[in-house]
Amino acid sequence: MAKESVPSIAKEISAERRLLKRSLTLLPLFGIIYFTISGGTFGIESLFSYSGAGMAMLLICIIPFVYSIPNILMVRELQSMMPVEGSYYHWTKQAFGPFAGFQTAWMNWVMSLVDVAIYPVLAVTYLSFWVPQLTEGAGGLPGWAVQWMAAIAIIMVIQLLQMRGVRLAGMTSVWIGAILLIPIVIMTVAGFYNWGAHGSSFEMSFLPKDTSIWGAFSVGLFVVMWNYMGWELPTSAGDEIVKPRRTYPLAMLLVLIAAIATYLLPSLAALYGGAGEENKVLTWGLEEDAIGPVLEEGGMTPEQMTAAGIDPEATEGWWLPDIAKAVGEETAGVGSWFGGFLGHFMMAAAVLSMIGLLIGCSVSATRIPFALAEDGMAPKWLVRVHRKWGTPWVAILVTGFFFAVFSVNAFAWLVVLDVLLNSLTLLLEFAALWWLRRKRPEIPRSKIPGGIVGLIIVTLLPAAVIVFAVVSQVMEEGWQAIWLAAIAIGLGIIVYFPFKHYLKDKRQVPDVDPYTEAPTEVENV
Repeated sequence: MAKESVPSIAKEISAERRLLKRSLTLLPLFGIIYFTISGGTFGIESLFSYSGAGMAMLLICIIPFVYSIPNILMVRELQSMMPVEGSYYHWTKQAFGPFAGFQTAWMNWVMSLVDVAIYPVLAVTYLSFWVPQLTEGAGGLPGWAVQWMAAIAIIMVIQLLQMRGVRLAGMTSVWIGAILLIPIVIMTVAGFYNWGAHGSSFEMSFLPKDTSIWGAFSVGLFVVMWNYMGWELPTSAGDEIVKPRRTYPLAMLLVLIAAIATYLLPSLAALYGGAGEENKVLTWGLEEDAIGPVLEEGGMTPEQMTAAGIDPEATEGWWLPDIAKAVGEETAGVGSWFGGFLGHFMMAAAVLSMIGLLIGCSVSATRIPFALAEDGMAPKWLVRVHRKWGTPWVAILVTGFFFAVFSVNAFAWLVVLDVLLNSLTLLLEFAALWWLRRKRPEIPRSKIPGGIVGLIIVTLLPAAVIVFAVVSQVMEEGWQAIWLAAIAIGLGIIVYFPFKHYLKDKRQVPDVDPYTEAPTEVENV
């Protein structure tokens, strides 16, 4: 029987795929995953004011074991089967068909757009501490316009970095991480020194005053899930990772250790080292119309507010730069140069953290359009790979455009939408894990240890966390985020059918074989 001719479009797509360069070794991959998951100690401050210091420390310690480690084991097994560009798109497609695969890719892409758009805006907000015009306005332009243009400038620089090479992006994130850790380490050492040298009057309460365990746990759970989620996202650059079956699991393990350490140790040092006593912990990450009444309800007296330099009419409490300043002043005295220096240094680290998060999270987002186009489920021009740099440059540019659009209204409360969409995709991926064990048992893989019992435990733990988080979110905040997630999913369903018919079926684009690594060039690193 004569061999069927391969359509020219398939040859073209295959040629583009071979241009991708494998350049992500352990260190740059570590940087990308770290800034996809964590980004330093920033972002967990509100956990302490709204959930209580004791509950916050408990969540920081237990969520990695019941949520992150199961995710890591799931990703390890599926990624060892299909270490290719697009990763989770292919995982669910191979298990449940093209519709499920497309929806998984779509939800994670939308989640990434919403998530990543927040970071350049926050970076500009931190920078406005030194350059107020960035948020107050300049040259006749309102504050929001100046902030948006500055955010777009940051996005453009980072997307150019992504186009230049994924290894360069990864190593940049490593250097950013190394620099931003300096003030965090200084604050941690100073905090433990203060505690050991002077003692501490801080007494850790498990819950905020007049707050139920359910309320404290449910509010804190979303914050901690957001700070520990995304382990599968960088796998979407599978064809750009050197020895992906070995490198990716090791990088995840190292990132988990680093993330726990950068959340736990600085927080503990700050609590007992000068930023927690006299009810100062109640100010951490607090956002209200006026924080004074809320602080008084929590037990902080007007005298304590005055002593801590807190304005009761302010709308925000302390963030990590304020916390670092308080620890520094406990070390060297109120009004000392050290406290001010540490606060400013931590503010600079906050800017770097936002840029690092933009780099890390955008790697996943920019590879999904390429993977869909490669499989015939997105316009063909998205599959273009740079001849010299070996990156999907068109997909990077297009995704950067959407980052800029979403950054116009980058609201932090959209974090809830992030968690919901990511949770839905995780449930699909766990279902794919089970189904592929049955459907494709012959495919080599790094199986979750413990046999069927281990598989059940690894599935049930994060599933229980996800269900609890969603139910508690509805009970506490209503259906707003649920409806937003439903709209996002609905758009994905609408887009799927014309894409499938006109872009894949009519052009006869063959399916990508995700079980075979692409014959890409390994960059000399």
